[in-house]
Formats: sequence, structure tokens, C-alpha cells
Amino acid sequence: MSIQSPAEKWLAISPTDDPELFRLDFQEHHIGNPIIRSVHGGVVGALIESAAEKALQHVLSEKSRQCEVEVTTASIDYLRVTKDAPLFARVDIIRIARRIAFVDVKVWQDSEDLPVSRGACTLRIMENAEA
Repeated sequence: MSIQSPAEKWLAISPTDDPELFRLDFQEHHIGNPIIRSVHGGVVGALIESAAEKALQHVLSEKSRQCEVEVTTASIDYLRVTKDAPLFARVDIIRIARRIAFVDVKVWQDSEDLPVSRGACTLRIMENAEA
């Protein structure tokens, strides 16, 4: 698995044993609305984009492709109000082409059957020059 970025450390995003599943541990600075104690939408969006990038990098490395990836577009739907609890994200890689990939991400808290958000990401694949 690739190295965790400073943003991922600050957000407390971590991989799990399943390469398609990621966890965001709740922290007080994630609060967007202090009255209802919901997680900020930007934190949810960052989880979606980070999970998409990390899962795609994992799949590419398994195929012996040492690549950098970056999100070029992300469409995020906020489906339910979040609460001050951990978030989970499951990645579904739809298609990997030579220079681009399409990835869907579902985020939930209590049950995977009750998503709080979903995202559709397009990622650019850049071959490493030294690979």
C-alpha cells in the first residue's frame, strides 16, 4: 500500500485488510455543523477521493504498473446526514483504461446498506518515468 499523505493523516483515513475498504476515524475537527454534530461534507468528499486513488493504485501495482493517479473529476451525492462516528468507504473500480479509470465509492456509517454519500470519480493514470 502506498504511503499516507499528511492530509490523510490529519483526516484519519486508513486502509483496512480489504483493499477496497477504507475507514475514517471520527475526530472533533471533522465537525461541519456543531448543532447536530455532523461530519463536514468536505471531509466526506476527501474520503471518497482518497479511497478512489488508493484503491486504484493498489490494483495497478498488482498488475505491475507503477503509476501515479490523480482525481480529475468527482461527482458526489450526499444522501443522509452524518453523525460524529467513523465513516467507511467501499470502492468499486468500474473500468481501467491505459490513461484513465472510472471509480465509484460508497460511504456509510451504521450499515453499508444505508449509505450517507456516494461518489463517481474519474482518475488520470500517469506512468512513472523511472519505472
